[in-house]
Amino acid sequence: MNVLVVLANPKPQCFTRDICQLYCEEVARRGHEVVLRDLYRMNFNPVASAEDITGNLTGNVAEDVRVEQQYLRCADIVTFVHPIWWIDRPAILKGYVDRVFALGFAYGYAPGGVQGTLRGKRAVIISSSGSPQAHFDESGKMQAIRVAQDMGTMEFCDMEMLGHLHFAPVGRRSSAEDIEGYRQTVRDFVARHFGEVRALAGGSQN
Repeated sequence: MNVLVVLANPKPQCFTRDICQLYCEEVARRGHEVVLRDLYRMNFNPVASAEDITGNLTGNVAEDVRVEQQYLRCADIVTFVHPIWWIDRPAILKGYVDRVFALGFAYGYAPGGVQGTLRGKRAVIISSSGSPQAHFDESGKMQAIRVAQDMGTMEFCDMEMLGHLHFAPVGRRSSAEDIEGYRQTVRDFVARHFGEVRALAGGSQN
């Protein structure tokens, strides 16, 4: 299986990078191909132009967008890894979605309305926050995040969500035991879901 991982965190050392590295290692260890796109290290341009909005309809697609769309075409599983800032993704990742998941590529219009065009792909989101999980749940923030990201991005484009792992709290409010628990959650998630995906892939070839 081809697994595309899109990472969004500017810090050279942080929980996001550590958990992303663990996820990539666990996936690769099971024989899958992993492609990591580190948006900050790439200096990805997140600002969508008028041409970006219509480029997939006119054939005028910017070269950096064309490259990212090719990675998406080749991916069986698409994973976003990022912190939560202002109850959302970092702006660079939102801009990646604006430019790469554009009309004519990730979704289009059908007689019945808007239709996603990434069917057959699966999606994973790994996010984190400094605030405790209970605060996110009780305030409704976690539900808002899932609506915007799981439903409003991945499922909107007709990808199937394998899971959204949110780790909270991280940083000063978390202990070494907490972090190891988060890491084990990632190991368990990959072992459970990627084992199933791999078995399905092997079965489809017979």
